[in-house]
Amino acid sequence: MAQFACISVDSQGQKIETRHEAASIQEVSSFLRTRGLTPVSVNKIKKEALARQSARELFTLLRPKQIKMSEVASFFRQLATMLEGGVNLSECLDGLSSQTENKHFGHLLRQTREYVAWGRKFSQALSEYPRIFPPLVTEMIAVGEESGLLDEVTSQVASYLEGQIDLKKKVQNATRYPVFITGFFLLVVGVMVFYLIPQFKEIFASYGAELPAITQFVLNTSDFFIKNLPYEIILLLGLVVFGLGYSRTEKGKERLDRIKLKLPIVAKLIYYLVLARICRTLGLLLHSGVPLVMALDHTATIAENRVAENALKEIRERIVEGSTLAQEMRKQSFFPPLVAGMTHTGERSGTLSEILPKLADFYDRELDYRIKALTSTLEPILIVGLGVVVAFFVMSMYYPIFNLSTVMG
Repeated sequence: MAQFACISVDSQGQKIETRHEAASIQEVSSFLRTRGLTPVSVNKIKKEALARQSARELFTLLRPKQIKMSEVASFFRQLATMLEGGVNLSECLDGLSSQTENKHFGHLLRQTREYVAWGRKFSQALSEYPRIFPPLVTEMIAVGEESGLLDEVTSQVASYLEGQIDLKKKVQNATRYPVFITGFFLLVVGVMVFYLIPQFKEIFASYGAELPAITQFVLNTSDFFIKNLPYEIILLLGLVVFGLGYSRTEKGKERLDRIKLKLPIVAKLIYYLVLARICRTLGLLLHSGVPLVMALDHTATIAENRVAENALKEIRERIVEGSTLAQEMRKQSFFPPLVAGMTHTGERSGTLSEILPKLADFYDRELDYRIKALTSTLEPILIVGLGVVVAFFVMSMYYPIFNLSTVMG
């Protein structure tokens, strides 16, 4: 079997470039005609050229991290607009692949277009890239294809991805300033401990007099950290390596997620973030026509918290046995009474797919409120804390100088 590079034209005169594996040019031409395509040129690809092209494609597709979620969301938003305007899917993919500024994403979209041109479903083509298009997205697209509402579903996918991006930005914006202040705080402390305090120690040593207790304490602390610096570095690296390794184990992930939900300051933020993500995802999948059991599977995978994931999986198992979503949510301590109660109302009235997004909006607002409250509270605390440390250093180092006559005895 050989590889052939083909250029053909569809019924609308659209040029399509594909690649096929076949025994002869005649076999490729026959295959293209069965797909409603008119062959223009069919050329055998030499092994050397095929190897180079395959290597380039492999290199491109092995770098999925360069494709941002915002680019994927923008793609689905533009795709929904074009589909609503009556443009066929192949033309949409062709146009969007040439418009994207990310060459890796453009290559991926061209490959997707080729898959579609070969007769595969759009959802099947997207499933070839699970790290870019997660199962939740491909399942929704599959439902849209089967129901004939692909334009509506792609719009919902875009809204969902945009919502997830907004949630992450909210958390990032809330933590950016505290992280900056904390980093600056550690930098100041490091400069004082490893540079400034040793300078003052040399000055005080020249006096040959007994120093105040507060000054001696600071000098001893600095000496301890400087003398044991190699051990501190080894200990820090060891903790980092151990923490990263443990956090990648199943037991470690679950324990860390449980700890996150008990942290004194950020626990509620994480809790509301996970609840909003679960309610929005589950509601969107149900609205798109995905069965409840399958929707729970997909929702569990994107919860990004093992406690919530385990709860959803247990709920799924009980529903398969004949229970209801609201009944099982009440049994899970992770879900608050509000979610279980609203879910019960939605199940009884047949509006579950409408109520869940409203719950997600509620927790989004709660998340916004708590983020603003936390930010307004943390900022002055961190600034005051930094000021106290600097004041303590100034007092401990300059107190002997202010009392120079007493120190020198």
